[in-house]
Amino acid sequence: MRCHSQSFLLVRDPTSVPISRHRLQDLVKKWGLRLDESSDTALTVITSELVTNAVRHGTGTMLTITVSANLSRRRILVEVYDGSLVLPVPHWADSENESGRGMALIDRLSLCHGAEHTTCGKCVWAEIAMPPQRVTCQRLVLRPRRAARAIARRLGAAPRGTRLERQSPDPPPRRRHRLSDRPEAHQASASRSTPTVPAAPIPGPSAPAVTGR
Repeated sequence: MRCHSQSFLLVRDPTSVPISRHRLQDLVKKWGLRLDESSDTALTVITSELVTNAVRHGTGTMLTITVSANLSRRRILVEVYDGSLVLPVPHWADSENESGRGMALIDRLSLCHGAEHTTCGKCVWAEIAMPPQRVTCQRLVLRPRRAARAIARRLGAAPRGTRLERQSPDPPPRRRHRLSDRPEAHQASASRSTPTVPAAPIPGPSAPAVTGR
């Protein structure tokens, strides 16, 4: 499971709303996430509404924002913590009201959302869908082995869980010298030459036979 998570603190003040949006955009770039137009709009609007509701209806001087990205599930989770124990109640605003549409926007743009009590207040959260992520150069540099396994699984070259190891190139084949290629072999073959057979004497002209009278 490939996950990223980071938390940061903000003062419970209206000026923290644009700051929270900029911090989330920085995290998206830092983690190398790819967002399309719909997911980027949903992340910006939902973050603004969650922080705005915490500023208006929360208690305490500080807010804690936690952002988590699950690349396997393709989801981004945004959580906003404040010191109030009062959970938000969905309120459907009229067309003439300028406020009160925050929960409706969160319900429309998020995959799911909710609120729950914590040990020192409450947490209001929402999940946003992400498009399929691709392997970036940053991931290849930071985690080359994990990136190599991911590419191998996508191409079907290796099953999931297979450990890829660097293979050293095969050594060049060793040349086998034949006996005839060695210099000492030529000397031995010269000494073991075939023995010569002496040639038979060539007969000369025969002398005339002497006969007795």
